[in-house]
Amino acid sequence: MDFFHVLNDLQSKLLNLTVGQLPKRKQYTLKDVSAHCTETDCWMVIRDRVYDLTDFMREHPAGSDIMLEYAGTDATMVFSDKPHSLDAWIILEKYLIGELVPEERMFDDNYSS
Repeated sequence: MDFFHVLNDLQSKLLNLTVGQLPKRKQYTLKDVSAHCTETDCWMVIRDRVYDLTDFMREHPAGSDIMLEYAGTDATMVFSDKPHSLDAWIILEKYLIGELVPEERMFDDNYSS
């Protein structure tokens, strides 16, 4: 694993410690998320969590095109493969609207309390 993967993994684990203590989140399926795939309605899944990133698209440092490419999908791999600062992870949490239903989750660290 290279430095950036280790850093992203550490940042994700740190956020799980705080975010994991939130009240139960609304649950969505991947099909639900797939309906939100436009510039004016952009949802993504990252590590089994569902984010409404519509308002962030214009602010993304790499532009809205990269966000639109992954709108309505599970963007975990692309988000993890690109180095993101701790600030990016914190900003991401502002847009959290829910999580995937248990049968569609890929990670063990996202279960609501």
